[in-house]
Amino acid sequence: MVVLFTEDESQLSGDLGIHDLGGTQGWGEVPHSPDEPAFHSDWERRVFGLMFQVLRRTATRPGEMRYAIERLDREDYFDHGGYYGRWEAVMEVLLEEYGHLASGELDDLVGATKGTGPAHRASPVGQKDPNQLPADRTTPTPGGRTVRRDLAEPPKFAVGDSVVALGHNETGHTRLPKYVSGVVGTVVKIHPAEVLPDSTAHDLGERPQHVLCVAYRAEDLWGSEAEVDVVINVDLYENYLTAAGEAV
Repeated sequence: MVVLFTEDESQLSGDLGIHDLGGTQGWGEVPHSPDEPAFHSDWERRVFGLMFQVLRRTATRPGEMRYAIERLDREDYFDHGGYYGRWEAVMEVLLEEYGHLASGELDDLVGATKGTGPAHRASPVGQKDPNQLPADRTTPTPGGRTVRRDLAEPPKFAVGDSVVALGHNETGHTRLPKYVSGVVGTVVKIHPAEVLPDSTAHDLGERPQHVLCVAYRAEDLWGSEAEVDVVINVDLYENYLTAAGEAV
């Protein structure tokens, strides 16, 4: 069964954050209609259009917008109009953090019109320890705007290798899904190298990495109740991975 998230946020405790929702269970079925419109309300259409204008002047680094969404208050993330509501809230966060809006400038207006209080609530950008990141590497300047980079070093792993993703104890932004941490998977494809958003979202350099597609058996991830013969493919940055036989 495909699952989605309900108002029950009890699983988000301890070291679990909004970015760790993927792979958790017990949130109910995904509501789906083949005739669902792209926009349910006119305000969603306006948010969609505004986002492209706001992103031209904010979130200039890869991973920065996604990290801002992760930092949203849980009330804003879950109850503020779903997908487009998160976009609206994160635009307010980014416009303030980039100095296009004064701190709290929208609070009175939003509180008066919606009765919701502050325009947004978000935690500040967390401190990232550079020592928890791989070393930066010099790469040729790309010809256009792209996150892809050409690395002189070959990948450490090849298709067919057994690997384990470790180290889900760092603060700040990461693209490592917690549900695969510590589980043995198999490399099934090597993608082009990319800048590392764990680093770029915190303005700590590109630190480009090879990107590997790792296959996991559903039962290895979720136990005997998982669907049989289901394989989950997850794209992971190489610095997350170690050989399965070397994992401690």
